[in-house]
Amino acid sequence: MKSLRKIIALFAFIFLAGIFITVITINTSLNKSEITKETVEIQKDTLYLLKAEKKTV
Repeated sequence: MKSLRKIIALFAFIFLAGIFITVITINTSLNKSEITKETVEIQKDTLYLLKAEKKTV
């Protein structure tokens, strides 16, 4: 019985460690500031094109 408890505890530890590592990895990938910079550049380009269309029409 003691070895069964040890095996269950080991699997529980591995499972919780995997969840913890996954959450940290996802949070760090979502917190990158490069994504917002790309969005701002696209918006600026779109506004520039819209202004250029108004001037030509």
